Amino acid sequence: MPVVRGEYKPGSGSQRGFTLIEALIAFVILSVGLLGIVSLQAMAKTSQHLALQHTRAVTLADAIVERIRVNPAGIAVYNIGTGSPVGEASSGEPVPDCRNAACSPEQLAAHDLWAWEQALLGAGAKVGSENTAGLIAPRGCIVFAPAPDRTRTGQLSVIIQWRGLQESYDAVQGSETVCGGLAAGQDKYRRQVVTNTYVVDEEEF
Repeated sequence: MPVVRGEYKPGSGSQRGFTLIEALIAFVILSVGLLGIVSLQAMAKTSQHLALQHTRAVTLADAIVERIRVNPAGIAVYNIGTGSPVGEASSGEPVPDCRNAACSPEQLAAHDLWAWEQALLGAGAKVGSENTAGLIAPRGCIVFAPAPDRTRTGQLSVIIQWRGLQESYDAVQGSETVCGGLAAGQDKYRRQVVTNTYVVDEEEF
């Protein structure tokens, strides 16, 4: 008996697997998704680093303010202004070491500035020869303006500036004080913390 072959109809059978074009499209979609995830992680790390640096700068500003309040008689030494910020180059430890020796108010102030500079640079924590706990390219300035008829009581400003990871905007604009570095508005990597407070030397009253 003759065998009658059925007519072939496209699509009548089950289709298995993927075509090359479908596989490529799936690969592209997956790649775009993975790139998006990596980009989000990078942005999160950058934001976390910026927040950490800002918190560290605020802590360091508060630390030197407290040192000055404890030793207002050394204000003339603390008052380094904005022309010679600490942190641009690590200086040697002053003598005597006031942690282990009696010091005058001026000697204590000099040692406090050195210790503050080491903290800005993160010298207390190292991986190999690299400081790991400080700010990036930090600069610290202290400006003191005495009150009328006073020499050690008045307005105190502590300025800490450092370099951010990404170019965005200059934290110093217009007539704001520049703590070393480029003029206001010229450094889009610059970040800043300013602490303004009042220091009182009770011996002046």
